[in-house]
Amino acid sequence: MAEATESPTGDPLISEAERAEEEARTQRAANLFDLRRIIGGLFLIYGVILTILGLTDSQAEIQKAAGVRINLWTGLAMIAVAILFLIWAFTRPLSKQLEEAEREVEEYDRIHGKPTGDGSTNGGATNGEAATGSRTDGSTTDGGATGDGRVGARAAH
Repeated sequence: MAEATESPTGDPLISEAERAEEEARTQRAANLFDLRRIIGGLFLIYGVILTILGLTDSQAEIQKAAGVRINLWTGLAMIAVAILFLIWAFTRPLSKQLEEAEREVEEYDRIHGKPTGDGSTNGGATNGEAATGSRTDGSTTDGGATGDGRVGARAAH
């Protein structure tokens, strides 16, 4: 029996290359819209502007701020925050964090059994228990977790 592929040509190597290209495109998009980069960039722009203003402040402006070059110090602090955000974004890309989160979910599902999600089970409810995990006495069996028994993606930890 021939192997089914997603490629219109039917070539498994072309299909694999197309999947790799799609994955790379997804990673680039995730990194492009990473909020850490956007916030870091904005802090950097405003920090540079304030630093330049602080370096060119007149003596009257400095006296108005109780003798402190507030624009200079605020600008330098904003540049430092921007550097921290950008280092964080570039050393730990969002695409890698998303892959790690997916692996954690897969590991959790492997250990605890993947929920079916087809509605064929009632979440382990038995005599007098509803599908939501509530008992007839008002207590719950799942401790407030979702219907599939998981509390969150990091529930395995």
